[in-house]
Amino acid sequence: MPEELSGDPLAVLARWAEEAQQRTMTFATADADGVPHARIVLVTRIDADGVRFHSSTPTTKTRDIAANPRAAAVFHWPAAARQVVLEGRAEELDAATSRAAYRTQARELQVLAWAYEALLPQTRPPDHAVPPGAVERAFDAAAADPASREAPPSWTTILLQPERVDFWQGGTETSPSSKTRFVRDGEGWRHFPVLP
Repeated sequence: MPEELSGDPLAVLARWAEEAQQRTMTFATADADGVPHARIVLVTRIDADGVRFHSSTPTTKTRDIAANPRAAAVFHWPAAARQVVLEGRAEELDAATSRAAYRTQARELQVLAWAYEALLPQTRPPDHAVPPGAVERAFDAAAADPASREAPPSWTTILLQPERVDFWQGGTETSPSSKTRFVRDGEGWRHFPVLP
């Protein structure tokens, strides 16, 4: 039987992510020309402000957000027959917030951020080819450098602030699937069922 949903959708999302023990989502942006880009990111925080994750800059996602802050995201937990789709605005947060968040990241992610920092001058604009083995060499060098315990200048935090959140729950042989839509309404949210 689908769960009856109400209240703050971000609190429900945080609980569902915790229950699934999986915090990755597909994050979709579009550039100034409307060309879409999507990728899977690791979410590090879900609270009343929205959904946070981290990146380096510049990347395709940070360039897209600067040109067009409209964004969408999808969480999918097949084993639980649950999916959440968010639509809203994304922004980069201030450097102090990003530096504080960096210290809470897994060591592998910290080192990878420094590897990106080392390769950035060679790959402007982002997404261009790098020499074979360059990422591995930069990663090894960063891992050995005590300075990599602090955030590199390119490290950033992205906040997705949803204005609409759809919760889909799978059905069974005896009950249909369901979808509940939450729409931001001033300081709160209103919700209603929609066709799955």
